Amino acid sequence: MATDVARPTGPSLLAGAARAWRALRWYVRGLTGEARYDAYVAHERSAHPGRTPMSPREFWRCVYRDQDANPGSRCC
Repeated sequence: MATDVARPTGPSLLAGAARAWRALRWYVRGLTGEARYDAYVAHERSAHPGRTPMSPREFWRCVYRDQDANPGSRCC
């Protein structure tokens, strides 16, 4: 008994792969914290257009300094 199963081909297959890649990239950027810096830069540009945003290195130093000063509910 043969059944006709629609398999993605051509453009729909590429669109699905591209969508999967974007989802994976979004997840990894959120997991590594890279999205935090991008959100900071977007905020600085919209809320403070005349101010130059911190470099990524300065941003992460500030974040880690704040975490050390206010550990909150982390274990270490």
